[in-house]
Amino acid sequence: MASLKIEPLQYEELDDYIRVYWAAFEPLEADMVMPMVYPNGLQPDVMDLMKTRIVRETEGKLAELCFCAKDVQTGEVVAVSRWALNEHPPLNRDGIDAEYRKVQEARYGGTPVAGANSELGAAFLRALLYSEYETMRGQPYMCLRLLATHPRHHRKGAGSMLLQQGLDKADRLGLPSYLDASVNGKPLYERFGFKAIGTIPFDGRQYGGRSEGKHHIMVRPAQSLEQR
Repeated sequence: MASLKIEPLQYEELDDYIRVYWAAFEPLEADMVMPMVYPNGLQPDVMDLMKTRIVRETEGKLAELCFCAKDVQTGEVVAVSRWALNEHPPLNRDGIDAEYRKVQEARYGGTPVAGANSELGAAFLRALLYSEYETMRGQPYMCLRLLATHPRHHRKGAGSMLLQQGLDKADRLGLPSYLDASVNGKPLYERFGFKAIGTIPFDGRQYGGRSEGKHHIMVRPAQSLEQR
């Protein structure tokens, strides 16, 4: 088994970061939404949009929120994560609407990508954000925005390392953690104390997508270090 290390994401590593999660999300059996939004694959215009989106959404905190698990010997990026500390989530429907517009602009603003299913992307984003904010009901929390391991490197512990890193921070802060899990990811999160409390109300097939894109709403209560 390869020795792994976790490092903050650097801007010059964004291409590798994106390629890893695209490889993880692209297979049909993964039932993920991103390949339905960009059915033509990871073309250069999609790569450029993804890079811009990540920089916008992290608001200058790229290295604080995004991480890579690397092979110690080769330096290859084998898994990636992205976290968010949400200290002031919206408290009501107007606040959620405003947050949706902000994220929509960061994610899809600018020159449209040829062939993109923008309607599907917007519908999923709305369902995603409303589920998150209505679940957490205004309390501060840590959110796992992304966790992906390249298919060539499954079962080497990279995803678990990245997940534990973020949960350690949540526990130090005394905060619960939230995520939306694919069918494939759900068992891993359950092993780390997350409980499924529902599903995102979305079906990609209603918008011309290739599959449902089912995601579970999962929450892990705040834990003290003594509880672990």
